[in-house]
Amino acid sequence: MRGKKIAIPEEIRARFKSFITGRSGLYFRDHEMKDLEDVISARTEACGFDSPVSYYSYLTTSEKKEDELRELMNRLTINHTYFFRNEQQFDALKNKVLPEILDRKARAAMSEGAEKPRLRVWSAGCSTGEEAYSIAMVIKEMIGDTSAWDIQIVATDASTEVLEKARRGVYSKNSVRSVGGPYLGRYFTAKAGHGGVEEYALSDDIRSMVSFVFHNLIEDEFPADFDVIFCRNVVIYFEMDTTVRIMNKFYSSLEKDGYLFIGYSESLYFMQDKFRMISSEDAIYYRKLAPGAGPAPREEGPGPRKARFWPTPDTARREKTLDELLEEMSRAELSADIRAESGATKAPTGKVEDILVEAIKSFHKKEYSRALLYVNDALDINKDLVDPYYLAAEVYVNQGRFDEAKRMLASAMRVNPLFAPAHYLLGCILMEEDALEKAKNSLRKAIYIDKDFSLARFYLAHAYKSEGKPAEAIREYRNTIKLLSKSSADDILPYGGGFNVATLTNACRENIERLNMGA
Repeated sequence: MRGKKIAIPEEIRARFKSFITGRSGLYFRDHEMKDLEDVISARTEACGFDSPVSYYSYLTTSEKKEDELRELMNRLTINHTYFFRNEQQFDALKNKVLPEILDRKARAAMSEGAEKPRLRVWSAGCSTGEEAYSIAMVIKEMIGDTSAWDIQIVATDASTEVLEKARRGVYSKNSVRSVGGPYLGRYFTAKAGHGGVEEYALSDDIRSMVSFVFHNLIEDEFPADFDVIFCRNVVIYFEMDTTVRIMNKFYSSLEKDGYLFIGYSESLYFMQDKFRMISSEDAIYYRKLAPGAGPAPREEGPGPRKARFWPTPDTARREKTLDELLEEMSRAELSADIRAESGATKAPTGKVEDILVEAIKSFHKKEYSRALLYVNDALDINKDLVDPYYLAAEVYVNQGRFDEAKRMLASAMRVNPLFAPAHYLLGCILMEEDALEKAKNSLRKAIYIDKDFSLARFYLAHAYKSEGKPAEAIREYRNTIKLLSKSSADDILPYGGGFNVATLTNACRENIERLNMGA
């Protein structure tokens, strides 16, 4: 039985909120947090601590911090898990990915004299099973007689609680809201659940297609030989070095020409030598590149593949270090920032540019004190650049030090009053402070200065969403998508913290979907 609610001082609550915002990333910043104190109190008790300060230390410094962050985030965010979530990706699976794989596998089995062609799919971080069962239904519909194939769908999660629920295969009406009529009638049986609430039990033939297994992505060895891996909205909880390590393992787990589906908010920009991005209508997914292949251009679907490979020396085939990946990403981001900068200031060159790259790398690694030292070094050389002030403001925002951030932005605006990113970030801060009208004014000012500033449009949509104005929010999300369509999907967004165009586009689509469903 739970004890009474643990009181959380305002300062500690602010630290929790700042940490969650800093770690949850672009995709989750718009989620409505529910009963923050209740959830923190419950996790403090569940982990055996007598104070939220002790729990905060465990959450931020212990060896289990990333597992615990996922547990915390699962409880803090509104649960949007349901069948066929992000329908465009399942359309791509059905219409693009599976036809190619099934044809290839069938021909290979015939030429090798195998009894049955083999198909292996992994749903990593499967939660309560909706994703894995959705995959099973798509495969069942395409193949029909599944006994003619050796099909293995493995679904894993680090929570025994959600795995047990997944194995039961009984779901609420909300979970099946996106299941089409034919699927619903064919694979589900409606029944009265606890208290007479309507529930839907999944058919045994679909349940039998999926094996649910405990697996910790951080600690456990990865299984191999998969044709398709789904891992959506899982690594967003992890730090960069953990994400790189996991994605390298997924690369090894995939068969040649295998496919990887990740969440709308996630990006593989930093692994362009391992995965090729494919844009098919409204879906983004990735195909495994051959070992040693250089960066490949984005592949458009539909149509034949246009693979181009750049051979590299054997010495270049080693795994890139985190610093090397961050160096590439930071230089691309700074380049995007410089292209976006307008007005009176000159772009940093030479030594200053190298210092700012180091500052951005430190920022991505959450080494905020080091990032600020590099910012100061840059300002010692040239106090008339806006980028150092802006980067310092970003650091302070991630630390929850909004007053210091606003002072840095004021300095940037003194150097260049028409520097749109400063007005944009000020608008984001004002949103965090619940000053929505002022936030909208700052974001509109950024858009007035730079009509193509997609991030300002994106957060203006967030502001409308926070005000409970879904029509206005949807309009601005669509305006953001329209702006982004002018760029390549893998272009780094100016002042976007390393995110690319595909990431923001898909985040817009996800928010539109939720708003249309009243979530």
